[in-house]
Amino acid sequence: MPVPPDAPKRNFQRYEISEPQSYSAFPLDPSQAQHPDLRATIAPTERLPHESWDDAGKEVPEVAEKDRANFIPPEHPASKAVTLRDQAREKRAIWIVHGMGQQIPFETLDGLARGVLQTLAQQNPQQHPVPRLRTVKIAGQVLQRVEIDVQGSAPDAKGHTKNYDLHLYETYWAPDTEGVAKLSDVISFLWDGGLRGLLNSFKPFQRAMFGGMGAFKIPLRSPIYLCITLLVLVALIVINGVILASAAVKAKLALVDSFTVHWQQLAAAASCLVAVAFTFGIVLFLTDLCKPQDLRTSAKRFLSYLGWGSLIFTILQILMTAALMTAITHLDWLTRPNSSSVSQYQDSSGMISLLLHKFFSLLSRFLDGLPVAQLQAFATSIILCGAALLAVAMTLRALLRSSERPLRGNSGLLFFAFVAFLFNLLAIVVPLLLCGGVRFGLELPRYLSFLESSLWVFPFLIFFSGKVREIMVQYVGDVAIYVRPNKLDRFDKVRNEIKEAARSVVAAIFTAYAGPDSKKFLYDHVALVGHSLGSVIAYDTLNRLMLDDWLSGNALNVAERTKSLITFGSPLNKTAFFFTIQAKDSLHLRERLASTVQPLIMSYPKFRKLNWINVFSSNDIISGSLKFYDLPGLEIFPAVTNIADPDACVPLLAHVSYWNNSTVWRQLVRQIAP
Repeated sequence: MPVPPDAPKRNFQRYEISEPQSYSAFPLDPSQAQHPDLRATIAPTERLPHESWDDAGKEVPEVAEKDRANFIPPEHPASKAVTLRDQAREKRAIWIVHGMGQQIPFETLDGLARGVLQTLAQQNPQQHPVPRLRTVKIAGQVLQRVEIDVQGSAPDAKGHTKNYDLHLYETYWAPDTEGVAKLSDVISFLWDGGLRGLLNSFKPFQRAMFGGMGAFKIPLRSPIYLCITLLVLVALIVINGVILASAAVKAKLALVDSFTVHWQQLAAAASCLVAVAFTFGIVLFLTDLCKPQDLRTSAKRFLSYLGWGSLIFTILQILMTAALMTAITHLDWLTRPNSSSVSQYQDSSGMISLLLHKFFSLLSRFLDGLPVAQLQAFATSIILCGAALLAVAMTLRALLRSSERPLRGNSGLLFFAFVAFLFNLLAIVVPLLLCGGVRFGLELPRYLSFLESSLWVFPFLIFFSGKVREIMVQYVGDVAIYVRPNKLDRFDKVRNEIKEAARSVVAAIFTAYAGPDSKKFLYDHVALVGHSLGSVIAYDTLNRLMLDDWLSGNALNVAERTKSLITFGSPLNKTAFFFTIQAKDSLHLRERLASTVQPLIMSYPKFRKLNWINVFSSNDIISGSLKFYDLPGLEIFPAVTNIADPDACVPLLAHVSYWNNSTVWRQLVRQIAP
């Protein structure tokens, strides 16, 4: 049969929709209004075998299950009427991909659905959409999705309000990276990225885009932050090495004189580090727990200052502890009379060698005079006080939850967060005073002498080191696996598997048609959403689909139908900056070739027809404002819209707090269902 000239260009794919797996039976918010009198329409023959109802149509409490209080059998006509009503609604798709870490299946899709539902409830309190769960088969793929009927708020040109049927999809890739990266891979990745970022900081950063080379000025603070980051990385490596060596000495697997002679100094330094790190964790936990979304700007700044202050204290403590541990474990070798280092000092007539030798001798006497017992007792006391404060705060949280009172904005939790900050401040100030010669003249009674014991320190540090290693491998390891470095690596296969998993789902969304014989696409409006590393995956996936569609004659019209790209907590700026080698040749061939597989930075008229919304926070060290994806100084084209999330005010934890804030979901609903 001849093809009509006006038929759309497309690859014919079979599109099948299965029956919904659940209807309004299990709404995400139990308080939402349900369809009235649906249960009254269900005949006794259609009830579940275990259900028993009285004459009034009410289920007997002793027999019924609480979770099935609103269950409607899928085969019942009433349930189909609820699910398939308003077929004239315009169908729109939202696809989301998660970021780094140990996500579980459907966790990301659940967070997306909750965010959309909460935003809809805030915009229109009279609107109570009940999500439906459905399994579909598109182009041979079986996908699960959440469906939400939405009543638009903005009237069109004719004064009519549009209604939408939102279909929510996800790509789940976490198992692909499980157990693949090692700690050495993470350290190499961070070190390589930091050094490359330093090299890119001292001249204008050049990036091939939109047929030319964009030159971006890098602020002075960038190399300073990078130097601090690399110093912290080196310090953590040193501390971890000392911990492992100490464990080997205590287990009698190795014999190191400096560890046995200066064991008390090492234990005291480690205890002070534990005290600072533990109180820092309490500050972050409590500030995030009590942070309400409608907090005043001054209060948000106060919480932010608490978190940043504690972070600075912790970084200083890490650097000082690493330096002190290095000195303790090497001073005997450096100050030994017959050591080769001293002989080298004696043979050389340089003044620098003599000064260094005297400096190490003074440092040795300083370490011998450290008030080890007081340092150990104080650190242990701070840790115990912090644990007691955390226990009281957790008790208060349990009481608030049991009484169904909100945690966010609670003055008691906010007070505990401030007390934790004071503990964190004392944990670094008091040891510095003690090391500086200040003696408080306090003597512990005999029944508190256990505070001076160091038996618990290194076993706890070994456990702590293992947890830090696990977190780094699970989170930073995912980034190290996916972000392509400028060298050959062993993660290419895993990286391609992640890209293919994302591409296959999004391609199925774009190849879905309204019916088996329909010439109309099911979705004319598609929004892509990515968090953290997921934003990089979403960016790569959209570039791949746009490029494939363009090379095949725009059969699917991907560029036109992709209306929105929402990124939040995105490291796209950092991946472009840290892992780009600035070409030495004037033609920049490598950079230009790399840009040819990124249509989003190839042409504004052809590919940048979407609204790119990037939500970030200055308290999130991973994300930032995306400025490397638009030509500098050109405002005539649609650029990335960078929006700061005011509720992400707790440092470090701001990276995951976007999910519970309203900024991302408000922007998404505004784009997909205005």
